Amino acid sequence: MRDHEQIQAELRDAAESGSPVRLERRRGKWQLENVYGYVLDMAGDWVALHKRVDGVYIDGYSVIRVGDVARVKPDHRNGYVDRAMDALGRPNVTYSLPANPTTRDILRSAADHSLLTCIHLEMDVNDPMIVGRITGLGARKYDLQFIDASGVWDPEPDRWWYGEATRVEFGDRYSAALERFGDPPPPRPR
Repeated sequence: MRDHEQIQAELRDAAESGSPVRLERRRGKWQLENVYGYVLDMAGDWVALHKRVDGVYIDGYSVIRVGDVARVKPDHRNGYVDRAMDALGRPNVTYSLPANPTTRDILRSAADHSLLTCIHLEMDVNDPMIVGRITGLGARKYDLQFIDASGVWDPEPDRWWYGEATRVEFGDRYSAALERFGDPPPPRPR
């Protein structure tokens, strides 16, 4: 595994070059899901990507803890990704990281960008990802009103620790479909 400074330098290089990358991720002994895309920005302990799915489609934003990145690998795939992205085009970037952000700042910026936020709790086997509307941002915990995969909202928000979040995603097709075709959101709790 590379050291933290080398990872940061590789992330900065990827942002400057605009080249597609694969971020290989670990937390301690745990292997986390790789993330593919284009590095947009790095601030504090976080890196933002234009997330790439199915090889060549941009699908929203992924904001990841830099400390969980074990390797930054080029992902050109023999020129295929570059050719496909040149032909398909990349949407305009409409997100930037807040300056020196905390997890709270990341969640606030995601909520400001999109109604629904996907928060990955990859160390939690029972709830590896929660999707919903952020309804409160406290000092140590946040409130999220959950929407399930069939578009049904929980009546009340649940409270979660900031430190459990390993990745924050928004502006993607999955949450856009839930927002568009799911039940209308309930009134915000007081």
